[in-house]
Amino acid sequence: MDPAVTTARLASGIVIPLIKKLFVRDGPGAGLVDRPVRISGLVSFRGEKRTLSDKDLHKIAAELVRRAVDPVGPGERPVPPDEDEAVVRALARTLHCLGDLDMEDVQAVQPGPQALARALQAVEPNATRDLSANATGLYDALLETACLYILHLFTQRSTFVARTLVRHTATLADLTW
Repeated sequence: MDPAVTTARLASGIVIPLIKKLFVRDGPGAGLVDRPVRISGLVSFRGEKRTLSDKDLHKIAAELVRRAVDPVGPGERPVPPDEDEAVVRALARTLHCLGDLDMEDVQAVQPGPQALARALQAVEPNATRDLSANATGLYDALLETACLYILHLFTQRSTFVARTLVRHTATLADLTW
């Protein structure tokens, strides 16, 4: 399945509220700290401030799959209905890996959504082991779409903007000296 088709079917008004649930809410301030803010510290399904259960994560993945396959007609479906749940499980397992990534949000944004999707897949390489070729295509398209919106949410965080400016200023200073 073409990722552009899946992205077009999953309008931002549908995906953003689902993806937002994956992350804890930002506190006030610029977030200027002496160490990087890791993605694992931002997810809402790990750590002390856990607000999202594994079951909730599964529901988010299921909703993404449902929204991607529901608008199509019977002959246009990317996978048979009996493969939907396998795609949901693979997507939920991969999204759960956000908490295992050893990178900060600034590092994640720079290479783009495809690179973030590859990084997540590297953490959980067997997520698609039991999927058919069409189901793997749907999974890939949904994961890239989710990563696109995840990165979009990172760039909307006030702490991200402030840290990025400080980081770029330091880089420019290093280049000019």
